[in-house]
Amino acid sequence: MKLKFNLTVIFWSFFLMAFAQPEKVAVKDGTWTFTQYASNIIKISFKPNGYITNENVSDAVIKKPVQRISIPVIAEGDIVYVGDHKKIKISAPAKKDEFNSFDIILNDSEKIFGGGERALPLNRRGYKFNLYNNPSYGYGEGAENLNYSVPFFTSSNGYGLFFDNPSKGYADIGKTNSNIFEAGFVSGELNVYVILGKDYKEILSSYYKLTGTQPLPPRWALGNLMSRFGYSSQAQVENILDSMKKQDIPVDAIIFDLFWFGDSIKSTMGNLAWIDKNKWPDPAGMIRGFRKQNINTILITEPFVLQSSLNCEVSKQYYAIDSTGNPYLLTDFYFGKGGLIDIFRKDAQQWFWSKYKEQMKIGVEGWWGDLGEPEKHPSNMYHNLTDLGFKRLFKADEVHNIYGHTWTKMLYTQYAKDYPNKRLFSLNRSGFAGSQRYSIFPWTGDVSRSWSGLRAQLPVILGMSMSGVPYVHSDAGGFAGGEGDNELYVRWLQFAAFTPIFKPHGTALDSVDKNSFSFPSEAALITEPYRTYAKNIIDLRYLLLPYNYTLAYKQTKYGEPLIAPLYYYYPKDTTAVNVGDEFMWGENILVAPVLHKDEKEREIYLPEGKWYNFNDTSSVQGNSWINEQADIYKIPLYIKAGSIIPTWLHIYQDTFTSTTDYNSLKGVEISYYPSEKRSQGILYDDDGHTKNATGEIISFEAVTKGKMVTMNISTNKKQLYQKGVIRKFRIKVIYPITYPIVTAMLNGKRFKNVPLIYSVENYNQYATFNEIDIKFNGQPVNLQMSFSQ
Repeated sequence: MKLKFNLTVIFWSFFLMAFAQPEKVAVKDGTWTFTQYASNIIKISFKPNGYITNENVSDAVIKKPVQRISIPVIAEGDIVYVGDHKKIKISAPAKKDEFNSFDIILNDSEKIFGGGERALPLNRRGYKFNLYNNPSYGYGEGAENLNYSVPFFTSSNGYGLFFDNPSKGYADIGKTNSNIFEAGFVSGELNVYVILGKDYKEILSSYYKLTGTQPLPPRWALGNLMSRFGYSSQAQVENILDSMKKQDIPVDAIIFDLFWFGDSIKSTMGNLAWIDKNKWPDPAGMIRGFRKQNINTILITEPFVLQSSLNCEVSKQYYAIDSTGNPYLLTDFYFGKGGLIDIFRKDAQQWFWSKYKEQMKIGVEGWWGDLGEPEKHPSNMYHNLTDLGFKRLFKADEVHNIYGHTWTKMLYTQYAKDYPNKRLFSLNRSGFAGSQRYSIFPWTGDVSRSWSGLRAQLPVILGMSMSGVPYVHSDAGGFAGGEGDNELYVRWLQFAAFTPIFKPHGTALDSVDKNSFSFPSEAALITEPYRTYAKNIIDLRYLLLPYNYTLAYKQTKYGEPLIAPLYYYYPKDTTAVNVGDEFMWGENILVAPVLHKDEKEREIYLPEGKWYNFNDTSSVQGNSWINEQADIYKIPLYIKAGSIIPTWLHIYQDTFTSTTDYNSLKGVEISYYPSEKRSQGILYDDDGHTKNATGEIISFEAVTKGKMVTMNISTNKKQLYQKGVIRKFRIKVIYPITYPIVTAMLNGKRFKNVPLIYSVENYNQYATFNEIDIKFNGQPVNLQMSFSQ
């Protein structure tokens, strides 16, 4: 320790020092507190003198602190330096209007990413936006303040910043002052976690270690979720499903909007029951019928209860309150007069949960939480956090960003108690840092059904993924307004097929609201030839099920993103960091969606290495821009050389119907895209629904040397094969031209019948590859294939 006094400065320096944490340092204007959580994570808090709202009501951080501080930290009065060579300079929070604001000094070339849902460029430098969950109806490009704020940011200079404060705030990232990042909050503990890392992967992985990864979803969640605003009767939804079946379009779930509990958009919220027996004569029977077809039912709920609803009187005791302690009555809420459930109270949670239980008894499998920002949350509303250990009442602005998070946590916790072996599907649109632990699947809000709305989804979804929210997705096809643009619908579905959740959803109110433009979200109701294009991309989504499910496992296990911008995997590529209209689906597939109407050609940037065109297997060298014809029936996809990609081998039936048909023992194809560098890949497999399953990891390793391809296969669960279990794999080697297999050796023994070259017409082009079927009994496999050229 080094201690120096003078009239104005108290200087504390500690470096590689061991002591019991946290360490407190008093300075003129307040007190610094330093707490280390890992070798690269340190929490820095500052409490100004006289500051009386210093409570931390967040549960975002689950990692425990360590007992020594080893990160270089120097405190000089109201300035703290973190890292070697004073890498990061942070000023103590100063009062700016209603906010207490940190200042972080930025370098001239520094880029800042993250901050949650923003339809802004991925590099948020030069922008100022609110940290306040906010609905935005019909938004498009440039929308700054959307439904889901996460105060986690990463810097191109090798660090991340997480402000664990769910109160109303803002981030000014060099807009007011080009070299200062301001982050301000109206209340709560004033803190920032500094996460050091050599690249974006290490920083994001460390953030997940701090706040937790997402549990594995039920496998059906990765299928096609049929949805619209909204199904208005049992007959209607059954007829639409019948159309989907007749067109051989697979469906894994049906999502019901607010008409399940009422026959109008307004005045019915809070009923939480099937009240219209004419339109919904047999909900339980309907849900059973879906279940027999392996289709899951998902219902919408909201945290508002209206005066005109069935639950008005009984629920008033659970409302958030006004300054006099009486239930707060919202008089200007769009859906009608009513109250907001005080979700922070245990008794309110139990009452709300009882409504969920009633519907799960008749077979409901998943839930949709809407308006959870909350959409209407006046600043003079108060919440009771006594059950969380806090004695005073909290104003709405102090807990606004954690409301949806607490709602989701309640649902996850109660579901785990009553259904301990099942995985929860919880669709929502608002939350906070750490919400991913509660099995959330956020959509990007009420986007406009327009090309601008489609283009806005890339920065929104990619920004959220880099903010630690892994399963964000959009209403595929667009939600609000529109002109019935079939091309837009197809292009949006092509994009959505490579996002974590595939959920076509839009406004189609039919007879409920004749003044609202309606356009079906279900592919079976789209006119030809667009229906066929939509079906083809849905089938491709199902084809990739083993790959996608493995991505889900990697997120749970290692904190890897499912979807990521190019800069995440290519941090040193000065071109990739500025590309915002492409992305990586896992680390193997580069996706370049078509984002403009009547676009005839797509310019695509490919990072370093060799890349294979998914649609025709041609190859091209990276570190280059290329142009590809933008035919409407396909989406440009490129596979990185060396990739080993598991797909659903679909040879045992004519069509996909749902993910329940998937049998990993019989139907997995392993596609290898040759590379002279040694490549590795995995297939993760379990039963697809059991919570905390410890599944099997099948590992593949491959390399190409001249005319020889060698692949090794092994498993971490040999005991699974002790009773004669056999897996069947089809090994596919991709080549851009005709290179037939001459010989193949399996564990040193020669195949007697080697399949010849196999070509298929794909999008009017010929894709070329070789295939060999093998059996796997849990013992290590060595496969060698020699080619004619």
